[in-house]
Amino acid sequence: MIQLSNNTVSALAAANTTIGTLTLLDGDGTAQQANWLLTQNAAYYFTTSGSVLQTVNGPIPAGLYAITIRANAQLVRLQEKARFVIQVS
Repeated sequence: MIQLSNNTVSALAAANTTIGTLTLLDGDGTAQQANWLLTQNAAYYFTTSGSVLQTVNGPIPAGLYAITIRANAQLVRLQEKARFVIQVS
């Protein structure tokens, strides 16, 4: 399971503004180190830096943005995919 600590950001946010932290949890609920990948539906507005979801450019038009994130665990065999809605207001 993938968790995102926050899913809202200001429409006036600058480039590289942190939106939230990503966490990959295994079946026991233990956090695993992971490599993160956003699929193309990130609309060129969002990216990852380590386990942080952040803005690419600013400002971003207000609205709801559905994104899909893939995680590949580094130390165990675990791959997950999750869809999140980012609220830009």
